[in-house]
Amino acid sequence: MSSDPEAVPGVPVGEMVLTWTLLVATCTVGALVTGEFTRISLRAGALLLLAGGLLALASVRALGRGRELVTRGPYRWVRHPYFLGILVMLVGAIVALRSLPALILFYPAVRVTVMRARREEHNLGLRFGDAYHEYQQRVAMILPLRPPLPRAQHPGAPSQTPGA
Repeated sequence: MSSDPEAVPGVPVGEMVLTWTLLVATCTVGALVTGEFTRISLRAGALLLLAGGLLALASVRALGRGRELVTRGPYRWVRHPYFLGILVMLVGAIVALRSLPALILFYPAVRVTVMRARREEHNLGLRFGDAYHEYQQRVAMILPLRPPLPRAQHPGAPSQTPGA
């Protein structure tokens, strides 16, 4: 893909785990310093942090080496479950710590995430062509607003859509 002149450069998601972890940690620390948390907000936020973290981990695990178009696991529901997981974690930090500055910073985080997802979509379309465009038509981008793709016929079966 790097030899393709139409590809938009960027760092693959699998290589950004540390960067996203630091981003979430920084937002959390900032919210802790400026927020007014309660026992209820901490519990609710902790559930969101856990759910987002598990979704992000499941996404990275489902991707594997990224040599084929992945349509299994969380990718049955949304095309960018890793980004959704990170956003859910950020919401968890905001809810847990009830921080207005963190809430204000959430908008740019969503905007950057959507821009990054669009860049990845462009590159995946170049790499996988019609298979990816069909996947785009059937699966929501970040919010799971459509029914998921059907599961594979039997456990261990390959993804429904060939590619990376």
